[in-house]
Amino acid sequence: MNDDRRRDEKERLMKEVLGTKRAYEKSDSDNIDLEINKDETSTLKQSNDAMDALQQILKKQQKDLADLTKQTAEINPIGVTDQELSEMETNLQKDYGVKTAEKQPDPDTKKIFDDTYAAVSQKIKGENEAVQSLVTAFRRPYVMGTEPGKAKNIILVSGPEGTGRHGSITAIADSLCTHALFTSGEVDTIDMSRYTSGAQEQIFLQDLYEALSGAGSVICFENFETGFPSFLRMLNSLAVEGKFVLSKRYVLAKGILVENQTGLVKDSVDELHAEGKYLIFITSGKPSKVQDAFGADFMYHVLDTVQFKPLDEEAVNAIIEQKKNELMEKSSQQLKITLQIGQDVQDWTHAHFDKTRGAEAIADVYHDFYITLTQAVLEENLGNQETVAVSVINDAPCASVHDKQIRLSREKTSSEELAAINKELAEIVGLDMVKKYISSLQANIAMQQKRREQGMKTASISKHMIFTGNPGTGKTTIARLLARYMKAIGALSEGQLVEVTRADLVAQYVGQTAPLTMSVIKSAMGGVLFIDEAYSLYRGKDDSFGLESIDTLVKAMEDNRDNLIVILAGYKKEMAGFLESNSGLKSRFPNLIDFPDYTGEELTEILEIQAKDKGYTVKADVLPKLQAYFDKVQSINAAEAGNGRLARNLVEEAILKQSERLVQNPSDDMSELISDDFNFTIKVTAPKQTAEPSLNDLANLLKK
Repeated sequence: MNDDRRRDEKERLMKEVLGTKRAYEKSDSDNIDLEINKDETSTLKQSNDAMDALQQILKKQQKDLADLTKQTAEINPIGVTDQELSEMETNLQKDYGVKTAEKQPDPDTKKIFDDTYAAVSQKIKGENEAVQSLVTAFRRPYVMGTEPGKAKNIILVSGPEGTGRHGSITAIADSLCTHALFTSGEVDTIDMSRYTSGAQEQIFLQDLYEALSGAGSVICFENFETGFPSFLRMLNSLAVEGKFVLSKRYVLAKGILVENQTGLVKDSVDELHAEGKYLIFITSGKPSKVQDAFGADFMYHVLDTVQFKPLDEEAVNAIIEQKKNELMEKSSQQLKITLQIGQDVQDWTHAHFDKTRGAEAIADVYHDFYITLTQAVLEENLGNQETVAVSVINDAPCASVHDKQIRLSREKTSSEELAAINKELAEIVGLDMVKKYISSLQANIAMQQKRREQGMKTASISKHMIFTGNPGTGKTTIARLLARYMKAIGALSEGQLVEVTRADLVAQYVGQTAPLTMSVIKSAMGGVLFIDEAYSLYRGKDDSFGLESIDTLVKAMEDNRDNLIVILAGYKKEMAGFLESNSGLKSRFPNLIDFPDYTGEELTEILEIQAKDKGYTVKADVLPKLQAYFDKVQSINAAEAGNGRLARNLVEEAILKQSERLVQNPSDDMSELISDDFNFTIKVTAPKQTAEPSLNDLANLLKK
């Protein structure tokens, strides 16, 4: 064997047997000494003897390893001692030049959390004290240690919306992930108001399981004040004991919890654990309300209570400045335009953002600006870093582009919206008492807002209403205007109208009504929920589905009194019976508004307006006939006639009849409706005489 082949074979043998090349190596001219045991050393004169000698070494090592394993099991059943590990590392390093990975020093958690506070306090304006408390809450388990099987910490975070509660938590988790304390910066949020009945138990458990088994270290629970009691008990057990035992046995099917229906099964899930997680409970109410939901034992395990304060002037100005700078930077980088934003724009933002939503509302204002600027860039072909000046013109932020003033705000200002609503109210025929009541609401809400701004106590009045009256008297029209009106004066956050009946609230099967009712209520949050023919929700004491819907509605009204208005509409007689179905209904609807039947004169005016809207005029000599006709019909049976619907139907019939007339007389005026076009036949019949409660009777019922 020549020298090259001998060297290659030697290298191959050392790698195969020992896994690495030796740190030292003799030359080929030296003798090769192999130690078989402490008392026996073999000196190889020939390289060809190396294989036989190495096989002897391997057999000896296998025997020694077996003896060592047996001795270790007897002396130290749980593994190798630290001393043995140290000796093994030394021998490996000496014989083969192999270095084991050095143990990383413990991270400097104090510095990490100090850096985290510095970063988050720059991002969340005006809440330094709260951010510091929150960072301390996250650091606590790294100082005091954690109890096996328990959550890392239970934290209560309170304060108004828009003060940075969620933003602070997310920013801290992201920072700790960046510093490698967390494996993920993900924050899971569970909205307890989504789970409204026991029928949703599996959905709740699946959402909770995903959060507990996920990579994130933080789980936030919000709206727990309105949570279903049995689910709150689960959270209480999770916080106090670190786990809760499921009432049923589940198995995992592709990551989804599925109830086990087959008895014994391998790898079943019968407990959920909170170990290694931060459980954070977020509330807009007072911390004392938490004990009402969970009890004193839960509060004992809450080690950190963090209070976010309403934004003060300095904080608001800082947030506006921050969002302005972000808009300018984003416009430069993405839209390729250079913004110049005047101080008047910042002042306008300060005056017009939704104070109830805080920083989020300010962010929304500047997001609207960005969307409108994007449209301007597309339409005006901008993108070469053109300078675009933004200033306030006629109480609206505008961008100057190619000698054009482009309005940036996507919503009407409250003053503009109020003017539009008042104009529409003024154009509605009749309903003078209704209009007067709506106007009175603005003065009260404005005064309460002023008291709030000055730190005085406010008197929260119930805004839920009952509309009584026959069909066609304008109840839905007024409800829609009322929703917009409440949004404009700041009493509601959205201003939409959701109109429903029993079919939209009551399900057909057990356990489905409460979730269905809650889903409708959620769609109306921030606006008005208008329940037409509300009395149909209650069909007697045996109507369990209807009663379940009413109970759900009453609880939701109480939980969301500041951002939801419920209007019940129907006949006076039926509404009186409905209010007796639930003791909580009467006390929650103090505002009773009656919509009287229209007079003949009012219906004539309504018909003229509707004809005009369709492009027609009514000949003057027809108007007295119309009024006499309407007076007669209304006196017989206004409820059956339909009030405003009667006028609408009559004008539509007249337009059809006019078309037939014009075919015979093409020279006639196409825009004029004459007497021959109207059908004055009275089609209604007198109603059966039944005792009907007066408006005073209904009002007295509400006071009981």
